[in-house]
Amino acid sequence: MGKRSRDQKNAQNEEELREARPGIEEEENGQAENSDDFNETFSELLEEEAAGEETLKEKKKRKVRSRAFYTAFAVCGALIVAIAAFAGGWFIHYLTLDEKERELLWALDTLQDNYYRPVDEDELYDSVYNGLKLDSYTRFFPPVDYSDYQADNAGHNVGVGVSLSDERKDGVTIPRFFIVYENSPACNAGLRKGMYLLGFGKSESELQSGVGSDFNKFMSETEGEFVVRCGYLRDGSDAKLFTLTQKSYQAGFVHYRDSESSFRFLGEKKLALTETNEPIASLDEKTAYIRLDEFNGNAAKEFEECLEKMKERGRSNLILDLRTNGGGAMNVLCKIAAHLLRNASGRSPVVARAVYRDGSVEEFSASGNDFSKYFNADSKFRILADENTASASECLIGAMIDYGTLGFGDIILRQNEKGVAKTYGKGIMQTTYTYPLTGAAMKMTTAEIFWPNGKSIHGVGVVPSDGAVAVEADLIWGEPDPMLQAAIF
Repeated sequence: MGKRSRDQKNAQNEEELREARPGIEEEENGQAENSDDFNETFSELLEEEAAGEETLKEKKKRKVRSRAFYTAFAVCGALIVAIAAFAGGWFIHYLTLDEKERELLWALDTLQDNYYRPVDEDELYDSVYNGLKLDSYTRFFPPVDYSDYQADNAGHNVGVGVSLSDERKDGVTIPRFFIVYENSPACNAGLRKGMYLLGFGKSESELQSGVGSDFNKFMSETEGEFVVRCGYLRDGSDAKLFTLTQKSYQAGFVHYRDSESSFRFLGEKKLALTETNEPIASLDEKTAYIRLDEFNGNAAKEFEECLEKMKERGRSNLILDLRTNGGGAMNVLCKIAAHLLRNASGRSPVVARAVYRDGSVEEFSASGNDFSKYFNADSKFRILADENTASASECLIGAMIDYGTLGFGDIILRQNEKGVAKTYGKGIMQTTYTYPLTGAAMKMTTAEIFWPNGKSIHGVGVVPSDGAVAVEADLIWGEPDPMLQAAIF
């Protein structure tokens, strides 16, 4: 029953009074023969009413206490049952684990309980996950790291947009720009791959020198603008000052150059192919140069726009630069390959095949077949590659060779200081699996990759014995670029 209102309680008391004195209503309507007796009797009834009301209150209190007790008992009982069920379920699950899994749980508990200092649980589990590397490509990503990994692959970066490599000659170490990301603050300021970092500071008067780690430390401690002194020559005779600011930016993946001009993808939010006036004077009027950094993000769309620019500017020969391109996503590869397969037939020619451990085969097919849209029967091709040209890059090379776009003799390889010339030789594929409850992910090798004709280059790469041309050159190229010069028709 619900709680009664004050009006309901008063009405009940009056009804009880009437039942105790059945003639009182009539006596009130007539003359009372003995008013003193009536008053005495009425007072007694009021006392009884008050006592009755007090009794009702006590009953209600007892009912409330009783209900509270049973509610608390029921809740405690439910909790005990739930805990028992959970413990029982966990124990049953524990019994289903094999010996090695139980052993691992025991080791983790033992470390947490007995290590000489408190154990950070995240640090402990990260060390376990890092031990899951069956090869150099298998990796566990905690949720934050996986989010950063996805952002990086999409080109969403923060910083000035450079990667440095320390170069030591004649006892002197000078950092050199190994990578300058497209549309980064460094790229837009005029820094280019192959330049030497000769000094850095908050202003020209505060310039200091150091190795790559010194520069990274300086950037981590610096806010706002700072200056760098850079040039292509180690002695600094061509060095200039550049002003940089760390910020977030959207990286581009492709850029275009020919004998008259150049174009890069620039912009704050939405990138647009923008003229930058950095021609390669040694190219002829029929040849275009396209640099492809990765098979990620918007690379396929950018590559197609560069082909459109090439066509618009009357070029039909192509030098494709895949140096330091370590690969990327297979779907991006299939979109780019759609434009480059000379003798392929059908709407979606096979670009590569993946063979899984159970023997099943997955074919990766081009998203189209429009070679003739950009090239003609006489079009010539060259590819620039080095020891960091890997994975999807090697797949693209294989598809272009197998469909007659070019021959091995059209591939220019970097020959290193030891006389070795080759591409990386990665003929395996990774798949990333995500854990939806936390956002963590596991990237692991899941298949071997073969060229359309069945060739595997895993562990070998493209080498001069295939017919490729080896050219002595620095790993970090700049101006001049001997490999590019060797590729010119």
